[in-house]
Amino acid sequence: MGSRSPIFSDSNRENPKSLLDYILSNSPIVLFSADETGLMNFASGKALDMLGLDSSAFIGTNFVQHQWNAEFREEDGSVRSVEQTEALKLVLSGKEISAETIFLGRHFAVRISPAIGEDGKIKGLVGVSLDITDRKIAEDILEKRTIDFQTLIGALPVIVFSISPEGRIILADGKGLDRLKINPKEVVGKTIFERAGNRPEVMEAFSKSLQGEESIYHSNQNDLLLETRMYPRIGKNGRIQEILGIVYDISDRKEYEARIRKNEEKYRNLFQNNPQIMFVFERSSLKILAVNQTATQIYGYSEKEFLEKSAVELRLPEEREFMMEKIKGLKPGPNFFQEMKHLRKDGSIVFLDIVSSPIQFQETEAVLVSAMDVSERVRLTKEHRFNLEVISQVNDAIIALDGDQKITYYNSYAAKMYEVKEGECLGKHYNSLFEEDWISEENYKEAMEDWKTLGASKREFIHTLRSGRKITIESNFKKINAEGYLVPGLIMVNRDISEKIEYRKSLEEALLGLAKTNKELEQFAYIASHDLQEPLRTIASYLQLLERKFSEEIKPEMREFIHVSVEAAKRQQGLIESLLSYSRVGSDSVKKSKGDPNLILEELRRDLSSVIEETQANLVLEGPFPEVYADQDQIRRLFSNLISNGIKFRSPSRSPEIRIKVKHVPGANVFSVSDNGIGMDSKYFDRIFIIFQKLHTRSEYPGTGIGLSICKKIVENHGGKIWVQSSVGKGSEFFFSLPEV
Repeated sequence: MGSRSPIFSDSNRENPKSLLDYILSNSPIVLFSADETGLMNFASGKALDMLGLDSSAFIGTNFVQHQWNAEFREEDGSVRSVEQTEALKLVLSGKEISAETIFLGRHFAVRISPAIGEDGKIKGLVGVSLDITDRKIAEDILEKRTIDFQTLIGALPVIVFSISPEGRIILADGKGLDRLKINPKEVVGKTIFERAGNRPEVMEAFSKSLQGEESIYHSNQNDLLLETRMYPRIGKNGRIQEILGIVYDISDRKEYEARIRKNEEKYRNLFQNNPQIMFVFERSSLKILAVNQTATQIYGYSEKEFLEKSAVELRLPEEREFMMEKIKGLKPGPNFFQEMKHLRKDGSIVFLDIVSSPIQFQETEAVLVSAMDVSERVRLTKEHRFNLEVISQVNDAIIALDGDQKITYYNSYAAKMYEVKEGECLGKHYNSLFEEDWISEENYKEAMEDWKTLGASKREFIHTLRSGRKITIESNFKKINAEGYLVPGLIMVNRDISEKIEYRKSLEEALLGLAKTNKELEQFAYIASHDLQEPLRTIASYLQLLERKFSEEIKPEMREFIHVSVEAAKRQQGLIESLLSYSRVGSDSVKKSKGDPNLILEELRRDLSSVIEETQANLVLEGPFPEVYADQDQIRRLFSNLISNGIKFRSPSRSPEIRIKVKHVPGANVFSVSDNGIGMDSKYFDRIFIIFQKLHTRSEYPGTGIGLSICKKIVENHGGKIWVQSSVGKGSEFFFSLPEV
């Protein structure tokens, strides 16, 4: 053991003055005294030396003149502040006073007591002053930190609490109490057992904390999700002094976590169900890490097969080196690649527009690929190029205009026809192709009407080219409502018909001359027919008179000659009448009106009733028949000739049966008249419609052979066609078309 401190030495015990001097010289105190009037008569201590003062600074001054804050404790334990004069009185009355003062920037705690003389009376006061500056600074720091801590706790949305090892709640503070609508006074002083209620997780966490472990549990209170953490505070003796805790409101965090999970699920679904091809591969190894359903469908691999592949295997062998270079050079953000060729599982090629973006995926440097199948676009583009090449070779000027009449395309023939360079007029107005555009007022009005109602028209223009040469064009133009344009554009096909116009003028002149000639021929045929019949009638009449007058004198062979001559004259007369009838069925004689074939055919049935009964024919009308816009007399004659032919050329082995029916085709009605007669060979199908052409002798089937020629002329007068189908011995079927009403 070392030497004992001098303060405890025997010499000090024997000499109190020496002990007092030692205390005053080594402790930061000031010992002072004053008489009954408060006059200071003693002051000493190390604190004076620390302040650079001596006792003379106080001795001779009055106690009540010094600035200090005094406190007096009443008998009931309350404490009140007193002034210096009152404090002196209280001390002189036997009371003790506590005070604090600041002197020369130092804090002092003062204790003042009455000084009692040897006679037991109070002679004045004695006091001791202790320098508490360091303690005061530490208290201020502690108070400030406590205030800061309380402010922080009060501002944070948490609850801070302290629990004794016995389970009593010592402290509960924090803004979280307000959110839970809890008054701290209702909690502090109670036990955790009372607060836990029937929640075993609370007691389990408290038990763990008592065992020196950090614990955590979750609970729901007032619609809030709370997380409570407990921490044991262990003293120097190794024992648990208290359990500290903090309560967090994690409702927002849980909601945020749920939102993150939801967003993650949403993005996973977006990735998986995205209509575009999407897959992710590792940038270094090119191993495919993830793939969506669209990619598996387009490439033909299952997801398992896809994830076993490298991205380079999706490219053509000759393009893989190019791919590797592009992956190395990928920049941050989207990198675009158009019409890349990729291989499907079956070896076929798919064209893709690709966006490649470097990303972090599963803590790995990776590349996200988003692609669209543009195989159809590539195919259409190739076809488009081919079509443009074809259009460029067409010997018509093809010109496309937008809604502002500006040229968006014209082919090489258009450049040639308008004497401009290819591409020179693109983007310019249509009239940049020529100097002047002319169209008749009537044609212009009709073209504008067609444009409004039909969106298309066909008209003739005269364009004066830059060279001054004039060309007549036939323009077919059609409205185009192109996507992205508010005003429709148009496509026009212009044809130079300058030579055609000259030919047309010549043709019109020729047609006028031909029409005049035909008219004259018709008149000649009509007049000639009348004039030719008169001599024939005269010859036949006089031969018959000669036969009657000299009948007894005429020899049999002469009678035969006369009979032959009369028959020849009558036959010639019949041919002339047929020719006259044929000439009358001209286009000029057609008088069209709406008519009902059903009525016409019923009338013919009545008119031909005697022939029908005589031959036991069966006329079958498979109607109803549509109205026809035609010359009703000519249509009646048409049906009559065909029905009569069916009866006339009947088979000797069966009764004739004639069927009439109709079939509608676009723009026309096709009638058919079929029979079960003798039929004909197909080599005669064209011959039977020629005038005076007969397949049989007069003795077999009488007639001039003009009936079908008249039928053909009637049908053609109405803009239709007539034809026949037949088999020898089985019958014939005649067809003719008439434009629908």
